Amino acid sequence: MPFWDECLIKLYKESPASISVISGKWKTGKTDFALFLAIDELHDRLKIVEEVGSNIQTDDTSTYINNFVDLETWLFRNKRRKVFIFDEALKAAPSRSAMSRLNVKWLEYVPELSKARTHLFIITQEESFMEKLFLHPTFVRARWIKLNLKTVDLISQQFDGICRFNDVPKTRVSFDPYRIATWQMEPDAEMSVMDNDILAALAYARGEKTHEIMQKFGFRYRSEFTNAIKRAINKMYSVHRRGERAEAPENTTKTDEALALPSV
Repeated sequence: MPFWDECLIKLYKESPASISVISGKWKTGKTDFALFLAIDELHDRLKIVEEVGSNIQTDDTSTYINNFVDLETWLFRNKRRKVFIFDEALKAAPSRSAMSRLNVKWLEYVPELSKARTHLFIITQEESFMEKLFLHPTFVRARWIKLNLKTVDLISQQFDGICRFNDVPKTRVSFDPYRIATWQMEPDAEMSVMDNDILAALAYARGEKTHEIMQKFGFRYRSEFTNAIKRAINKMYSVHRRGERAEAPENTTKTDEALALPSV
């Protein structure tokens, strides 16, 4: 077996789910490599993972997610091995905003990666300016450093020294390298049904039998079905709250200004 395959199997099949950091200077093909690694290699060829999601819009069958609401549903809806690619981490989760809502929210998900059986691929131009949680040795399993379009170094405690791979091919996945990958707390749409949770909740509300719903939507255990219903309720409540905020008129009266906290 080629050493490349040995590395991927050891990192992503034989080891618990964790973080892989993909870094490199501008125009070294970091996003292309992340898609190649996750989709072309781990999903299509080696069959190590069964699902791939990312905040990169592609023409592939991978799931597009750009917010925490959809991410949570996608992570825990089943026990399949998954990879999630988080692009533009330097912008979406910078170290200078360590206590921002987005950064704090990641604290809830990173320790749960192994439970979700999901490897998190973090793409960044500069590690030193990125949220430190993504670099903590407890969670990081591998660091891929793109030196140029065809060369990548692998640094991991699983192997001695630096493993260099040359002539790395481009991904077959079509994507726009100039399109900005965004990230936010909640989805923009009124309702996202990128998964089966809400559909399963609707079926339950309409009186369908539990065992039939579980079979229809692929829930193996009753606990999986129950968790899906909980996630669906949380998502629908989130949509309701966004609707309330959108309908609330802006109030700029002096009374409201007086109630605001003074700046320090």
